[in-house]
Amino acid sequence: MLRLASAPVFAPRFRRVTYWWAGSRFLLLLWTLQAVPYFSRGSVIGDVMLYHTWADVMGHGSYPSGDEQWQYPPAAALVMLAPKVLAHLGIGYVNSFFFVALFADAFVFALLVGQADRISAESGREPHLSGVWAWVLGGLALGPIMYMRYDVIVTALAVGGLLWTVKATARRSAEAAEKRTWTVRGVLLGLGAMVKVWPVVLFVGVPGGRRGVRVLVSAVVGSLVICGLLAVSLPGAFSFLSHQSSRGIEVEAVYASPFMIASWFGYPIRTVHEDGNFQLAGPGTGIVASGAIITTLIGWGIVLWWRVRRFHTDRWTPGLMYDAGFTVLLVMVVTSRVLSPQYMIWLIGLAALCLAENGPGRRGTLMAVPARMVMCCTLVSQIEFPLLFHQILAHGFLGNAIVAGRNIVLLVATLLALRAMWSATTAEASEPDATPGSGASADPDAPREPESAARPEGSEQAEPAADRDVLEPAGASGTPGSTGGQSTGAAEA
Repeated sequence: MLRLASAPVFAPRFRRVTYWWAGSRFLLLLWTLQAVPYFSRGSVIGDVMLYHTWADVMGHGSYPSGDEQWQYPPAAALVMLAPKVLAHLGIGYVNSFFFVALFADAFVFALLVGQADRISAESGREPHLSGVWAWVLGGLALGPIMYMRYDVIVTALAVGGLLWTVKATARRSAEAAEKRTWTVRGVLLGLGAMVKVWPVVLFVGVPGGRRGVRVLVSAVVGSLVICGLLAVSLPGAFSFLSHQSSRGIEVEAVYASPFMIASWFGYPIRTVHEDGNFQLAGPGTGIVASGAIITTLIGWGIVLWWRVRRFHTDRWTPGLMYDAGFTVLLVMVVTSRVLSPQYMIWLIGLAALCLAENGPGRRGTLMAVPARMVMCCTLVSQIEFPLLFHQILAHGFLGNAIVAGRNIVLLVATLLALRAMWSATTAEASEPDATPGSGASADPDAPREPESAARPEGSEQAEPAADRDVLEPAGASGTPGSTGGQSTGAAEA
C-alpha cells in the first residue's frame, strides 16, 4: 500500500494531469455505460457485442473460424475471454469489457507519468508532460470508442513493451535488472503482436547486441508458448489468416479517398458490407486493394533498409526506438486497406512516447511535427465516426471531405517521418564522444557496478540509475551523434 501511495501519479507535480485523466475517463465511462446520453452509442458499441458473441463461442471450445469477421491472431481470445471473468460479478460482459479497457488506459497513463518522472530525475528539470497530455487529451478526443474497442489493450502491451523497466535492488544486480527488463519487454511486445499483429513493427527500433537478441528471443519464445497453448485448447487458432486475404478497401482508408472524391463526379463506385467492414466495390478497387499490400511492403522495406544500412548500435537511444516505431506504424496505417477510427489509439500511444522525449535538456524527438499532426487528426475522429458515418457510406460531401483531409494529414506526417528518420542518421558512425558519461564511448552491453561501488562516499554528483548508461540517448545538442541524458521505462517490477 505504501509503495502504491508513493507512485509518481500521486506526486503533487503530477496532480493536475492526473485530475484531467481521471475526469476525462470518468466522462468516457459515463458515455460508455449510458449514464450520460451519447449521440450514437449504438453505432459504436457494435464491436463489443461481437466480442461477446465470439467469447461465447470460444467458451464452448473453439475459435469462431466460421465467421468471416474473425480476423484476429490467436491471443485475441485472451482479451475477449477476460471480461467473462469479471461478468461473474454481476455487471455483464459489455460493462466488464469497458472496465478492462479502462484498466489498460490507466496502465498506459501510469507508464507515461513514470517515464516523465524518471526523465525529470535524470535531467534535474521539471517534468515534461507533453507525452502524458497527448495520451490524456487524445483519448478524450476519440470519445467512447476508446473503451468500445480492444485496441487500447493492445496499445497498453505495446507501450509496456517499450517502457517497462526492472529496477536494481539490494538483491538484484544492475546487470540482472537489465536482462529482466529486456526479457519482459520482449514478452509484452510478442504478446501484443499475437493479440493484434501491429506491435511486431516496433521491433525495428530495438537496440542491437545482446539486448536486441534478448528482446527477440523472449518475444518469439513467449509467442510460441502462448499460441501453442491456445491452438491446443481452442481449434481454429490460425483461421484468421484466410479471412484477412479477401479484404477490400475500407471506406475510411487513405486509398478510399480518391474513389470517394471521384464518386462526386459520377465515378461508378458503391459501398458494400463484406469481410466484416464497409468497403468499396467498383472499377479499379480490386487492383488498388492488391496494390495496398505492395505499398505496405515497400514502406516496411524502406524502414528495414534504414535499420540495416544507417542504424548504428553504439548510437541507439530509447528516443530513437520510439521514433522508429512511430514511423513504421504510420507507414502501416496509411498504406493499410483499412483505417478504422480506433487505429488512432495506436498512433496516440506512440506519439506520446515520442513527445515525452521533446522536453528541455533532452535529445529531442525527430517526430515532433508528425506526432503533433497525428494529434490534430484525433480532433475529427468523433465527427467522422459515428456522427457523419452514414454520410460517408452514402458518399456524401462533408463526411468524406473530413476523412480525405485527415488522410492527407496522415500521409504528409508519414512522409515527414520517413524523411526525418533517413536524414538523422548517416551511413558511417560518427566519432564517439569522449566526454564523461557519454553513451557512445561506452560498451552498451557492458555490465555495470552497483551504485554504492561506483560512487565515492560523500560525492555530490548523483550516479545514473541502474541501467541509465545502458539506455542513454543522444545529448541535448539535438544532433543525432551527440550524447547526453536518457529515458527508459516507467514501471517497476
